[in-house]
Amino acid sequence: VVFLDEPSSGMDPSTRRLAWDVLQKHRKSRTILLSTHYMDEADALGDRIAILTEGVAKCCGTSLFLKKLF
Repeated sequence: VVFLDEPSSGMDPSTRRLAWDVLQKHRKSRTILLSTHYMDEADALGDRIAILTEGVAKCCGTSLFLKKLF
């Protein structure tokens, strides 16, 4: 299991994309749990996405499910 806290925070867009590529390459053989404030990052990297407010999970599901919900 790999835990990442805002892994692309502070990165420029091209470096951010490189980091995403590395994570996508290795996600098939690992469980990756990451936090992010970027919905595009969650959409690109997440199989399941949870939205937290003040530490409480408000909803959880696929990107498509959450887009329909909101």
